[in-house]
Amino acid sequence: MTEPWLTKRELAAHLKISTRTVERLRLPAMRVGGQNRYMLSQVTRTLVDTAEYPDNVIALRPQRRGEAA
Repeated sequence: MTEPWLTKRELAAHLKISTRTVERLRLPAMRVGGQNRYMLSQVTRTLVDTAEYPDNVIALRPQRRGEAA
């Protein structure tokens, strides 16, 4: 079974954040009919990947001084 594409509102409800926060995070999306659609597995992978954050995201656990970036 294929994974369903979520609307911005559905993704926001799932992540328990506002739709504006979804926009600000610049998550991976596909444009369908003039609207963004999100695949939950891709969004989760992007949020969990600690190697690289979008410019507007701050890690919840910032690295301590002296730790390699």
